[in-house]
Amino acid sequence: MQVDNIEKNKHKLTFDVGAEKFAEGLKHSYNKNKGRINIPGFRKGKAPRQIIEMHHGNDIFFSDAFDFVLPDAYESAAEASGLDIVARPEIDVLEASAESGVVFTAIVYTKPDVKIPLYKGLSYEPQSIDVNDDEITAELKKLQDRNSRVITVTDRPVANNDIVTLDFTGFIDDVPFEGGQASDFELTIGSKTFIDTFEEQLVGTNVGDSLQVKVTFPAEYHVEALRSQPAIFQVEIKEIKVKELPEIDDDFAADVSEFETIEELKSSVRAKLVEGKLAQTKQMKEQALVDKLIQTAQIDVPEIMLEERIDQMMRDLANDMHARGIDPESYFRYTGTSPDVIRSSYREHADKHVRARLALLEIASIENLSASEEDIEAEFDKISTAYNIPKDKLMTIMSEKEQKDLAKDITVRKALEIIIETAIEQ
Repeated sequence: MQVDNIEKNKHKLTFDVGAEKFAEGLKHSYNKNKGRINIPGFRKGKAPRQIIEMHHGNDIFFSDAFDFVLPDAYESAAEASGLDIVARPEIDVLEASAESGVVFTAIVYTKPDVKIPLYKGLSYEPQSIDVNDDEITAELKKLQDRNSRVITVTDRPVANNDIVTLDFTGFIDDVPFEGGQASDFELTIGSKTFIDTFEEQLVGTNVGDSLQVKVTFPAEYHVEALRSQPAIFQVEIKEIKVKELPEIDDDFAADVSEFETIEELKSSVRAKLVEGKLAQTKQMKEQALVDKLIQTAQIDVPEIMLEERIDQMMRDLANDMHARGIDPESYFRYTGTSPDVIRSSYREHADKHVRARLALLEIASIENLSASEEDIEAEFDKISTAYNIPKDKLMTIMSEKEQKDLAKDITVRKALEIIIETAIEQ
């Protein structure tokens, strides 16, 4: 294994996998792919490997074989290098043959230099946890909305806050455009779900009405061809519905809670709001202190670390949409945004996150903090309970890298605790 310094915090690892280990990878690749390869004179999956290689080339099974041998080989090389690697490697194949094995190269990025002038005795401004009547009313209105019922309206035109079912087709220069059509679409008037003044133009219409809605697409719309374009939507109003809200009184309290009177319900709401504010002020204190920390810290953040963090935020967004049953393409279309716009909006937050983590890891190094076996065991217990996975199974399915990252997370929290414990209230 060889380590070459390319530039500051950027290195190239050169490492190899011997012929014997690569042979295991080739065998794995053959067994994985043989059923999909047609060879004249042989049934699918029955052609010998040598025959397939004669027809398709000696390297036909190399790609999956690389994937088979690379993880362990890279992990060993990274460990042997002694480098504090902080981002995904850029892997390339330098040489490969069944007779001699594989030589890989990996471009890796290491933890940048971090200088922290001050981390103990940082000041913060405490936040109030008082709850006012308006906040209680707002919570009761949310509860009222959740316990509303939707009824169909037949005796009046569309008004603000109505739920309107409609069909529409969008045209630009009298030509329908892609993504501009929908049937039986439910739109809440005033929700600002649609672009420009689309929703406002439906107010006053009636069931059965067919009308033209004129709008202009935003200059930053995610579909480039539609940006700043005037459009006409042919719209048919099919149904009007409205939420019917219950009165907020003693009967309401009895129906939606374990309390008999509205005053008892209000007291409970107040207590929960105070509890929530206590948790919120704790988070705000932590964030304020971390913000002060990274304002003075000197950190040259590698671009790849930023991109990796943004990638993770995009994956989290996609997973959240999937969990809520939201189609990403529909979301982008109707909100007038795009993945590129969202990535750009995430950049500042990602930069703060990476800087904070690097700074806290540096404090952990200064303070000689680490995750003990007891710490890691307790963290496994939490994860096991949260996801209902037996702890012994959890420990087997988590990769070595994931377990190392878990230990780093614990160390980062310990460093944060030092900042919080030594902070000074303004």
